[in-house]
Amino acid sequence: MAASSSSSSAGSSRADELWRQVGEAVGPAGEPTPLLEKVREHAWRITDADVAGLDADALYEAVLPAAFAVADEKRRRAHEAIDAH
Repeated sequence: MAASSSSSSAGSSRADELWRQVGEAVGPAGEPTPLLEKVREHAWRITDADVAGLDADALYEAVLPAAFAVADEKRRRAHEAIDAH
């Protein structure tokens, strides 16, 4: 049992570290960060420097929801435009 206990605590600290990185990438609630603003406005301009220091998992956790939200909004507006004609 001791082995599973230590592995679960190791997994927990890994998860804690990922969420800390996500929090740093996202910033305080309601305040845009340069990375997420780039994701929303012009994702093609994101450089290595924008994501330096972020673990891949933390990057996905921070960026994918913002990217999906933008894509969904564009899709919704396109459907509205098609339906309007």
